[in-house]
Amino acid sequence: MRLAIFFIAVCLFTYGGKLCDFAAAGHVIDRIKANGELVLGTPGDFPPFSVTSDQGDLIGFDISLARELAKSMNVNLRIVRLPFHELIPNLEEETVDMIMSGLSITPRRNMEIAFVGPYGNSGQAFLGRNDIIESLDEPLDLNREGLRIAVLSDTTAEMTVRVVLPKAEAIFTTSLDQALIKLLNNEIDGIISDYPFCKVAEFRYKERGFSVYEKILSYEQLGIGVPAGDPLFINLLENYLNLLIGSGALKAMQEFWFKSSDWIVSLPDLTVLKDF
Repeated sequence: MRLAIFFIAVCLFTYGGKLCDFAAAGHVIDRIKANGELVLGTPGDFPPFSVTSDQGDLIGFDISLARELAKSMNVNLRIVRLPFHELIPNLEEETVDMIMSGLSITPRRNMEIAFVGPYGNSGQAFLGRNDIIESLDEPLDLNREGLRIAVLSDTTAEMTVRVVLPKAEAIFTTSLDQALIKLLNNEIDGIISDYPFCKVAEFRYKERGFSVYEKILSYEQLGIGVPAGDPLFINLLENYLNLLIGSGALKAMQEFWFKSSDWIVSLPDLTVLKDF
């Protein structure tokens, strides 16, 4: 009892109440407990991180992470599908509790939201026609006039094209499915996106004469985007990731989603949509 009174006194007088504010912080956790659900925002078109199966279900590495987190918190997982450029605005408005989509941790994004991680590494790669791949000696050979490269708006892929490949013609899309359909229709010469996404697309459509240039254009670390104002939620996620790493569970998830092709057969074939 005396210790509790002493702690309150320290909060009120020594630190002007700031420690008390920290101890009481946790509005995201409070919302999750009150609603009995953890709300994840993700686009659902970015394999192997988050993708829609041919049955309409969301699957992927990020989805597995979020499902296991919700289970460990003893709450349900609700997934809200959002275009990539709407992820951060929805997180800031707190219509979702966290966002995931192979999300690269960048200083500009970190000025708006908090990140937990990294839980993986990636980098921007080029997926394109085999004849283009065979003509390349180094990534900067892509910096040529007349080369039509699709990129998702408001991503590190867009930044890479603008900074590293200014001579190439950037074709902006609102989804990666749209970019793949353009490639299948020969409307573009290639796509710049995260290396894991490009490798999955290569596996799915290799017979169409597409492959990945193995020299990546950037190095990036991936994290979970969360609101900045709840240190308890951030601490929970940090401890959750540490537990997955220490137990080997994270490595097992990575092996399945990044090195196995078993799950790819459950994805819809975009070639049937290429004329729409």
